[in-house]
Formats: sequence, structure tokens, C-alpha cells
Amino acid sequence: MKKPVVVLADTDIKIVTPLELRFLEEYDDKIDLQIITDAEYFNEYFSSPKNVDVLVADEELYSSELQKQNIPKMFVLTEEVGPDKTNDLIAERIQKYSSIKEIFNRIVSLSSSIFNKGINPVKSTQVLLFYSAGGGAGKTTLALGVSYCLVQSLKKVLYINAERINSFQYLLNSVFPVSSSAYSLFTDQSSGMYAAIKPVLRNEHFDYLPPFGASLSSLGIGFGVYKNIVESVKRTNEYDYIVVDTDSVFDDDKAELISISDKVFIICEQTKKSLCATNMLLKNISFSDKEKFIFLCNKYDENSKNHLVSSGEKANFAVNEYIKAIKDIDSKSLEQICAEPEMQKAAYMII
Repeated sequence: MKKPVVVLADTDIKIVTPLELRFLEEYDDKIDLQIITDAEYFNEYFSSPKNVDVLVADEELYSSELQKQNIPKMFVLTEEVGPDKTNDLIAERIQKYSSIKEIFNRIVSLSSSIFNKGINPVKSTQVLLFYSAGGGAGKTTLALGVSYCLVQSLKKVLYINAERINSFQYLLNSVFPVSSSAYSLFTDQSSGMYAAIKPVLRNEHFDYLPPFGASLSSLGIGFGVYKNIVESVKRTNEYDYIVVDTDSVFDDDKAELISISDKVFIICEQTKKSLCATNMLLKNISFSDKEKFIFLCNKYDENSKNHLVSSGEKANFAVNEYIKAIKDIDSKSLEQICAEPEMQKAAYMII
């Protein structure tokens, strides 16, 4: 099978080199990767028709003449995110000074039809846990938003709100809880729980477990039910991602939920209160695995003091990404929230 041809073109080796390494780490010999760092050679290279599947080029190298090449996917690395001369071009624009991981993920996710042609190995279901040391950090909005964005990138997603009292449904069209006649299904401790509860699941862009009509304790259901559901679903490999959104309580059940997760996103804010709470939470968790534990500072406001870096109390963790506050978020639908670049940025960290 013919390998996809990917061309990375930028005169700045500080951009090209780490991006090249990222492609090699992920795809190695499964793609034909070509690097161009000289502007004169770039123009000469594309002076004649080329068989290129994906082109990633700096905006200084990019021109409308490239449209004649009939390249399926073209990306422009630009310093400005606002309107500019590239608006009339058939290309996706990417902010070049965002993280290399974000650039890479966006290229791959938007070119999935090309990269999925026999070069990606079959991957098992990934469990993504969204966790916060306290309420109000926007954890649930992030978890739902990421679920929505992942589906837009052609991934199959199951969202599970693993809280003792469910209140996530305000962001969805259906607010009705699980039918009371179905509660007995959730007391099943067998490995086949997913088959039993599958008819209960709903879909609003992504699949999700509907909210329970009362607290777990009131219904006589143990918190461990969420672990059983996740493990049962994962064994089927039916989904690309299971997004688990859990409460701030830390106990043995929560420790087990963390242990079965492939990635744990710990959501905090830049406030002194959030810093203190997150530091306290981390005293109970072994988070040395930097690939598994990812720290997101949500609702970031660059005009307000960031206590995560300038407080008397030192943060015992490093923030992987700052997610800026989305304006008027409470008046937006989930679809509108997911159209925001900041929400898409969070999703690109996963794909």
C-alpha cells in the first residue's frame, strides 16, 4: 500500500524539528515524511505537480498557487489567529506557537481519512478521567466539551458522569433520569454489565449514561458501579474513548477508578483556593507518571493573578495547558461551547 506523503515546510527549525520527531515517533516508516527548510527550494519543489497528501507550510511560504497542486489536506502555520491574507485559501490555519502536541494532533485529526488508511494500528479503548479537587473549576463542561469534540474528529465516545449525585444534564437536551425500572441493572457485579445497561444509554452527538434520579446511596447503588461499567465497556473495545467525569471525593473507590484510567485530567483554577485544594488532593495520589496525569488550568484569565506560579504556597504540579475562560459560557449550548478554540485545544491534547 502506498504511503501517505507528508511535507513539513518552515524555515524555522525550532518548529520543524520537534514536529518532525513527533511524526516519526507516531508513524515511523508508515508515511513518506519530507522536510523543507529553504524558501527557494520550496518554490522550486512545487513549481511542478507533486504527489503530496498532506502539506504543512509556514504562511510566508504559502501562496494561492499551491491550490493548483490538488493536495487533499493543507495547513498554514500562522503567527496570528485573526483574519489575514490566508482567509481566501483552501487550507486549515494553525497557530504556530501553540504546543507541538496541539499542532500535531490537529493535523492528524483533521487528516484522519489519510492517516487511517492502513497505517494506524488498532487501538484499545482509552479511559479518560476528569477530576478536580473542588467544585466550580468547569470540570464537567470540559469533559462534555471534549466528548463532543472527539466525536467531531470521528471518534466513538461514551460519556459517564461518575458522581454520587448527577447534575450534568443541564447541558444536554434530555434531562430525564434513568427509568426507575432499570435501577436493578446497576446492582449486577458481573463482567457482562455493559450488555445489560446498553439499552439504557442515550446519544446526543456522543453516547452517554443518563443521570440517576437520586443519589447513589438513596438508590442503594455503590459507587463501585462506575468502575464495573467502565471495565465492562472497555473489554468490548466498542468505543475509542470512555470519558469519565467524577466528583472531588477521594476514597478507595476513587483510587480504583484512577488506577483503571489511561489518562487522568486534573482540573484546577488559578486561584489560591484551587491551588491549596489541588496540592492537598495530590498528597493522596501517586502522580509521577507524566503521560497519565495531565494538569489543566481552566477558566484562565491572563489579567488576573495566577496563584499557581506566584503564590506563597508552591504548586506541587506543573500545568500542562492553560484553557482560557470562554466568554458568556453559561448562555451557550454545548455545540456552541465546542466551537470555541479553547475547548478544541483541550480535545487536541487527547487525539
